[in-house]
Amino acid sequence: MKHYPKNRIGATFENARQIYTIGHGRQSFADFLNLLQKYRIEFLCDVRSVARSRWPQFNGLVLAELLSDNGIGYEHLPETGGKTKPKLDDLARGVDRIIEIASELRTAIMCSESQPLSVHKTQRANCHRVGMLAPMLRAKGVDQILHILPNGETIEFDESAVLSIW
Repeated sequence: MKHYPKNRIGATFENARQIYTIGHGRQSFADFLNLLQKYRIEFLCDVRSVARSRWPQFNGLVLAELLSDNGIGYEHLPETGGKTKPKLDDLARGVDRIIEIASELRTAIMCSESQPLSVHKTQRANCHRVGMLAPMLRAKGVDQILHILPNGETIEFDESAVLSIW
């Protein structure tokens, strides 16, 4: 499913060097949209295995329409999901697709976990955006991965140094 933004801001190749991540968590769509707009996100790659949520505003078709209404593109990339173990070729194709989109549009990847890191004594990857996808994106040349937090701040860290189950 691909939905492209209505109004595209001029993009450059440099965009592929920077990718944002975000988790929808339990926030309202308005709060989620405010975060995307704060960072001028033009395209959202949904990296959940299944584009479904107990929060109806984050179900794929609903989310795609809400984002489109606000000038943000959307594509679901189930091959990048963390709930099922993807085939390596499929996963690589999904990561390449994220980079392809990010080379043209300011892009965020999204899953359901709002916090990228756990709050344990030793921090761990709380989602596959950190534990699986970020190291792959960095290996393919993405220099900066900024994790958008629910409070509106971003954090950046060496994802390969964080404990992960992925």
